[in-house]
Amino acid sequence: MIILPPRKNINAGFAAFQAAENALVPQVLAEAGVDWVLECAPAAGVSPLAGAPRHRLLRSGNDWIWPCRLPADRLPFADESLPAVLIRHLFWLPEGEALLLDALRCLQPGGLLVSVSANPWHRASWRELGRDALQLPAWPRFLMQHARHSLRLAVPGGGWLRAVEPLLMIAARKPPRPASVSRLRFNRRPAFAPRALTSSCRAA
Repeated sequence: MIILPPRKNINAGFAAFQAAENALVPQVLAEAGVDWVLECAPAAGVSPLAGAPRHRLLRSGNDWIWPCRLPADRLPFADESLPAVLIRHLFWLPEGEALLLDALRCLQPGGLLVSVSANPWHRASWRELGRDALQLPAWPRFLMQHARHSLRLAVPGGGWLRAVEPLLMIAARKPPRPASVSRLRFNRRPAFAPRALTSSCRAA
């Protein structure tokens, strides 16, 4: 287990990445055709353009603070209740993995997950976060965090070049629930047995 030092920038807003998010997020949501999306993000940040109805759940430190105040260890939604989830800049190590798992719990089968994180090796991250940038996942780890859950992955905007861009982004579909198959049962009809016909004739 890796023990990381406490973060100094626990409420960073990631303003330097606004333009990159505006160029990618609306396109991904529009192409997916989602009805609405839940956005989980830092309270200090400015939301990107969405292009779809959106509900925001904002986090500060270890708590969700908007629209309700709750511990951030669990999303306040029922299993398989959300059509789409957008997670922005909450993939701090090591708690980012727990948030990803809980988002998948809440996502409907076939639902859309969009994950956005700053690239810890890009100069924009170091300008805003300093050494705290090292507590964000680099591209290989960010990709594996999602790939291990059997999601249908796509990498918008850059393919493997995403590793050198300021913004790491993955769009993924939760696998649909497999259809249940049951054996067909045919009703057996009784074997045909001819019946004797009654006669109305009388002897002369």
